[in-house]
Amino acid sequence: MLGAMGAVTCSTILSGNSVASAGQANARQRLAGLACNVESWWTDRPFMERFRLAAEHGFSAIEFWNPIAEGRDMAAVASLCSELNLDIVQFTGWFGPSLADRENHEAFASTMQMAVELAQQLDAPMFTVVGHEQLEGVGQADSVRNLAAALERVAPILEDAEKTLILEPFNPVDHLGFFLNGSADALDICRRVDSPNVKINWDLYHMQLTEGNLVANIRDGIDQIGYLQVADVPGRNQPGSGELNYEFIFKAVREAGYAGPIGLECWPDESGEEQAIADLVALYNQESR
Repeated sequence: MLGAMGAVTCSTILSGNSVASAGQANARQRLAGLACNVESWWTDRPFMERFRLAAEHGFSAIEFWNPIAEGRDMAAVASLCSELNLDIVQFTGWFGPSLADRENHEAFASTMQMAVELAQQLDAPMFTVVGHEQLEGVGQADSVRNLAAALERVAPILEDAEKTLILEPFNPVDHLGFFLNGSADALDICRRVDSPNVKINWDLYHMQLTEGNLVANIRDGIDQIGYLQVADVPGRNQPGSGELNYEFIFKAVREAGYAGPIGLECWPDESGEEQAIADLVALYNQESR
């Protein structure tokens, strides 16, 4: 569950002077709870235009990666999302360098303070932390221990600001060179830190490639899941395009107690965004039929 970060409202219906038509309002009801990743959707369009496309297609929540990438103006993003009535669920607050090196912890703490301030500007409840590159001469146990120490250091900053850091593990198949893969070490770290504002960005694509056994692991780790992201396998395309039984997975996620938004960090396949949305609606709303 989202716990101290608060639930993100994903079901607001646009009205009055908003951009939504009655059709968009209906689409928002069908897509409520799903956050479109504007880095992986409509990738042939300019960054800011993707927010409008997300709203036009019925999304009421979005996520994105690097807030300080060249040409990106977060004040403009905040203003546009307010205009479009889009919730910013999360962004990436730390890309590295590796927190396996304790010499990087001072810079990390400073960056987390800035990430909190940016989250306040964007009215975003959380942000992702990666930066777990494997370093030569630093073993797995020490890497995990050093990462945990970095998160323990910034936990009071997060708690005071009521913002949540979500730690994202990767996978060793197509994300090579990282020491944090799958759920086991991430769970160990977050339980060691023991803060309501340090949780896991539980990306099912990475989890499937690392360890499989998705539903049982979600049940075992639900106390530390701060955010859930989805994509199918193979290809990292939309749920419904690959081998994973997302109808079953979505139902199991609800039953496990996760009530937060679900991030669509997936790339619509060659059938296009319209079909990807249709696939998602069919699977995600199946339980209520």
